[in-house]
Amino acid sequence: MLALVLAPAFAKKQGTGRKAMRSDLDSAVRNGTLNEQERAKYDAARKVLDGARGKKKSGETVDRTAMRQAMRDLQQISRSENLKPEDREKLAKSMQVRGRRAK
Repeated sequence: MLALVLAPAFAKKQGTGRKAMRSDLDSAVRNGTLNEQERAKYDAARKVLDGARGKKKSGETVDRTAMRQAMRDLQQISRSENLKPEDREKLAKSMQVRGRRAK
């Protein structure tokens, strides 16, 4: 009985973490001054992840290799010197909370 009560709350908390990390990254990119290459990489990575989310919801298969590369690209951008230092710190903490290794 207890598991039934806690499971939905836990699942909701996981989704909130992803949304918060996405929101933090979007905010950092808006506040920063990414160069053209970084901006193109950011836009492409977001497109891959958004497409994968849509495919997953509709039951289609997802290209995990492309998703991993997109996450690596976003992690690299999150460490960019073109972002404000406070945004980089916030992103590093956010990625550590998600279980990702922040370098």
